[in-house]
Amino acid sequence: MKDRNYFPFERNRYYYGKLLSVEDFQREQAYMNHKRRLLNRLLYGDGILCGMQVLQVDEESISIETGAALDELGREIIIEQPMIKRLSVIDGFAEYCMEGEHKPLFLCLSYQEEAAEPVYSIGGAYNEEGKQQEFNIWREGYHLFLTSEEPADNTGLPDDGYETVKTIFCGQGIRIRLAVPKYLQQNQEGILRLLVDRREGTETVSFQCEAELTGADWSGADRLNVSFREEEMEPSGHYEIEYRIRAAAVELEGHLRFLPDSFVLERGGYAKNYPIEGRFSFQVMKEKKEQALCDAWRQSAMEELWNPLSQPPLYLAEINVIPAGDTYVIEKVQSLPYHQYVWNNRLLGMLKGMELAEGLSYQPHPVERYRGESFEHARNAGDVSCVSGNLDISLGIGGAAGQTFYSEEVVHGLGPGAVFLSAGVVRQKKKEREIVYGSPEVFSREQGVVHVEIAVKLYMDRGSFIIGLHCLEEIQEDRLTVHWLAIRDQKDVQADIPESIVMTIRPNMPRISVRQSVRLEAYIGEERQNSLQWRIIDPEGGSMDDNGLYTAPNRAGIYEVRAHSMESALEASVYIIVGEE
Repeated sequence: MKDRNYFPFERNRYYYGKLLSVEDFQREQAYMNHKRRLLNRLLYGDGILCGMQVLQVDEESISIETGAALDELGREIIIEQPMIKRLSVIDGFAEYCMEGEHKPLFLCLSYQEEAAEPVYSIGGAYNEEGKQQEFNIWREGYHLFLTSEEPADNTGLPDDGYETVKTIFCGQGIRIRLAVPKYLQQNQEGILRLLVDRREGTETVSFQCEAELTGADWSGADRLNVSFREEEMEPSGHYEIEYRIRAAAVELEGHLRFLPDSFVLERGGYAKNYPIEGRFSFQVMKEKKEQALCDAWRQSAMEELWNPLSQPPLYLAEINVIPAGDTYVIEKVQSLPYHQYVWNNRLLGMLKGMELAEGLSYQPHPVERYRGESFEHARNAGDVSCVSGNLDISLGIGGAAGQTFYSEEVVHGLGPGAVFLSAGVVRQKKKEREIVYGSPEVFSREQGVVHVEIAVKLYMDRGSFIIGLHCLEEIQEDRLTVHWLAIRDQKDVQADIPESIVMTIRPNMPRISVRQSVRLEAYIGEERQNSLQWRIIDPEGGSMDDNGLYTAPNRAGIYEVRAHSMESALEASVYIIVGEE
């Protein structure tokens, strides 16, 4: 049914002698369809359930496989038979050719239904032939079309809840996107992802641009310098570069904005300025990002669920097309570029079964990258978490006896606090590799032992470390590979937080009447805090000025007031009991 408004839920009430009309039978269908589609949307989401791969057949045609999907309103879309389509006959291709700018072309799918099986009807409207006609059924189907428009602000994509992806430049055979996380934890790092897609056959490109940051910094600065040089990378049509930013120490809304005149693109040895667009927002908060994501979903799911003005399609494929006069050539087809899949219960059950069979904990992203060095999160064993990795320490032209070398600062990924760290030098023998931990003098008689002492310095507050190498004798190698291991007992996580540093609000749980006022003060120990931000959790819970004066609303209740210290970044809450006059 074409109706997008699924509320209110009303069903027929049958009784003896009831006269059923067309509206009654329509209400019966609408109730069942709306309830099912509501559950589809809330329980399963939207995306591809199975199949619907898109493959290139020849230079002008593509093949679309059978499959099933759910759209943004929970309606089922079924492709019953595989099909081969020429791009030129699919809706939207003519408009794409008229645009002139050869952007990436997307094959999209949306729900569609049409009236079918015409029948004679006494009360029906007259058709073009002068016959009274109605249609016997609604046939549910789909609409395939082509567009150059990407999903606006990542709307409807699987990563829409935790990051924003926007195209900041598209042209000259290259498309540049930036992915910015929506949530950052105070004083913690977040990852920005620069995504570069280049059309095959074009010259290598390089570019640089600059963005200003508010609410976060990059290497201690409020400017982010973005640069890309394709000749320094392994040839590929898709590139991804990570930038780590550190969030501020207070709760606020941060921004990242590209400077419009800073973008310089170099192609074939010729550099030119191009306009660039891009403004992103993110929230810096005290609680964990995972909790913020869950809270945002539960608070806004119903508000955004049934917006009749927004119905993003499913993106089945990204197609690179090369125009050739009056015709065209398909260069490359990427199936499901935005990974719009539905994780159903059966698939999750198979992953859980694999976890139990192998005794492992399934993690979607087991490997992270930091400044070119890779490290793996090991599987959690009880309350213990382990992280290990390899990094190369450069010795220049070699190390002299008594010389000391240091690695760059590495984030181990287990968070701030006490962590046990161990490191050893990896040595390659003819048929196997070895790692020497501790003093190399114990194995001094063995050939090939690297005579260095290793020390690890842990930065507890930053959750990072550096490794130092001290040469006991001359070393000919220009670099050494060090394997490191970090272990943390999760029971010690809370122990790292000093219990004495606690902020309290006085008076504690005051009792006042409606429309009365009370002054609140925050203390750390016996020291009064002056630089405070006050916030009332309930939007209708009264008013608060900057000096801590709370005024109760017109209705009784219990209202939470929260204070944030700008000096120590601590928070505290107090509950105010408001009674009748």
